[in-house]
Amino acid sequence: MFTVELEEDHSRIVALDEKAEHEDVEMYLEEDSTVYIRQYCEELKEFQLLIMSYQQLTDLFASLQSPEGMHETVVDRVG
Repeated sequence: MFTVELEEDHSRIVALDEKAEHEDVEMYLEEDSTVYIRQYCEELKEFQLLIMSYQQLTDLFASLQSPEGMHETVVDRVG
């Protein structure tokens, strides 16, 4: 299950673990194509943050359906 919230300058997606074994994962997609992914760490009592480009994010998604080897993802930007 996940939620999508559209703000003026970013989108916020929250992915919930339906088995309640892991903390929610929050992803922020900024209008400049920067992607922030964070998850709360109960042991440290703080969020752990990952910052990447939109291209890196699409590469990660594409890798789930790719065979072993080096690949390139081409992103079509509309707008």
